[in-house]
Amino acid sequence: MAAPLSQSEDSVILRNVSWRTYEDLLSDLANQSAPRLAFDRGALEIMSPTPEHEKYNRTIALLVEVAAEEMGLDIENLGSATFKRKDLRDGIQAHK
Repeated sequence: MAAPLSQSEDSVILRNVSWRTYEDLLSDLANQSAPRLAFDRGALEIMSPTPEHEKYNRTIALLVEVAAEEMGLDIENLGSATFKRKDLRDGIQAHK
């Protein structure tokens, strides 16, 4: 059974969460922009990005895009893609 490790106004961390539960939550929330999930060996963080987080996120993304363009580098913004490794029991959703 999952038990809270910690909690703040915009996130909660649960421990003893199974990989299957994490994947089920990802599936259930696939078409939603929030909340965002991160999973690390049984610890699941559920976070709702704050307006301040989104402001910094967008500013940094723009900075990287402009710098890459100036250096002639091709980059691909993957937005809110989910990256996971079942073998490591690790997963995170990138933020757009």
